[in-house]
Amino acid sequence: MIRYFETIIESLGSKQNPLVDKTPGVFYLFSKEEGIVSGLDEIEILLNLYDMDIEFRKHKKQGQPVKRGEILCSVSGEKASIYRILNTLTYIIGKMMGLASLVKLYQSKLQNAVVIDLGDFSAYESAICAKAMKDGGAISLDLFKIDETLVELYGNRVDAIEKSNQIQTKPVMIEITDIQQFYEIESTNVDFVCIKYFNDEAIRRVVLDNRQKKRLIIGGLILPQRLDVIGSYQFDYLTTSLFTTASRIYDVGVKVGV
Repeated sequence: MIRYFETIIESLGSKQNPLVDKTPGVFYLFSKEEGIVSGLDEIEILLNLYDMDIEFRKHKKQGQPVKRGEILCSVSGEKASIYRILNTLTYIIGKMMGLASLVKLYQSKLQNAVVIDLGDFSAYESAICAKAMKDGGAISLDLFKIDETLVELYGNRVDAIEKSNQIQTKPVMIEITDIQQFYEIESTNVDFVCIKYFNDEAIRRVVLDNRQKKRLIIGGLILPQRLDVIGSYQFDYLTTSLFTTASRIYDVGVKVGV
């Protein structure tokens, strides 16, 4: 995360806006919509790297619900210095709040399962995305993942599972994309099965046939409206590609104090 912030600071350059002077001032960052607070700890770290003379104050806590118009934090110091990094601050908070709020929405619709972070984000922003998912209520497990490429390398799923259990000690998770693949690995000692791109009926069938023998992760493209049906099923974890591709950036406003 530190390297991510250092790259941001390097990209800012030294050019100042001629309309903003260097007198002291305070900027209040507020949420323009309801959601889950995230990103405040991260911008505090960023500001400490950027300018030690800037004073940062949190008005909300990470993971806390926030209403439209409520103040999230305040930044005080030299106006020109703060203004130069202001758009970056609102972007980080907005991005992290968007993801945390989406995770919270999904979690609220699950009766028996928990949202899980499988670490599918790009390396560039993985640290802040993982923190945002945690603020939204997701958990993270250290799993050894067998994806379709590893299956191809080992020849078949059963051999890939057996080899994985021999060479490492983490719990093993395998991804499957059709119901026949589930029956292929049903008798193996794989710990977690990630079901991707199943329709609702296929998910129900796997849940029934699994009989809670393996830890089930429902994944792939799971739209929020599908949770009205599958949210009551007896599985363990849920993830969706929408966390990495469709969480929007929340709009964070700025008020200038006296």
